[in-house]
Amino acid sequence: MKFFYPLGDDSEKDPLLNELPDQYKFAASLFFPFVKMPDGWKSEESYGHHAYYPIREDIFKYGKPIVWEDLRKKCGFSSMAEMSIAATALLTGCMGRELYRRPDLMNRLENVLEEDVYTPFEDSISILLIDALIKVLVSKGAKRLRYHTLYDEQGICEIEEIDLEAKLTLCSDPITITDENEDFVLSCFFDEWAVKFFAKEDATNVLAENGLEGIIFTDKTPIVWENHPYHVIKNTT
Repeated sequence: MKFFYPLGDDSEKDPLLNELPDQYKFAASLFFPFVKMPDGWKSEESYGHHAYYPIREDIFKYGKPIVWEDLRKKCGFSSMAEMSIAATALLTGCMGRELYRRPDLMNRLENVLEEDVYTPFEDSISILLIDALIKVLVSKGAKRLRYHTLYDEQGICEIEEIDLEAKLTLCSDPITITDENEDFVLSCFFDEWAVKFFAKEDATNVLAENGLEGIIFTDKTPIVWENHPYHVIKNTT
């Protein structure tokens, strides 16, 4: 599958499931965790040029995930939708869609972020999720993955040969990743701290069993989902 991201004509109204190829009946948005590095930890290498931000390799080796549900509770938000609006407001600086112009929610989220806690990378899959995502993609017996980036870079990864370098490749750009049979699809685009997941059948259990956090789209939910019906994935790990 080439790079695919279902924005549709009206991403605040058109149901996401209607934008998918016919064989896909299930869709979810999987949240990227915030990153807790060891207390006082700093490396000579920084991803950011103007402010320190740990590189992906260090996040993978030393970082611990902070899930959105924990932050939601600390902020006192009443729903995962409110947490998502706050996170997107923080990511975009309250720019863009009116829905995300919420400095009040953004400030509440910023106030609970402790020292040595970093926001997720944007525009690419979280390195802290890649192992769990690979487990989901191969859960029906696939032996290899295929990927295609927004920039037309593509390749095949043999599951038994995936090392840190391969994981970093899968987490470096807007990208679409599938198993060899295309039973499952992951797709990541710009300006979001989540990856979209599509499947040919209900995949709620396999997502929950692998500790992934997010929401499931109903047949009425658009890709901009916060003001519409959704189901929260309940982590069973």
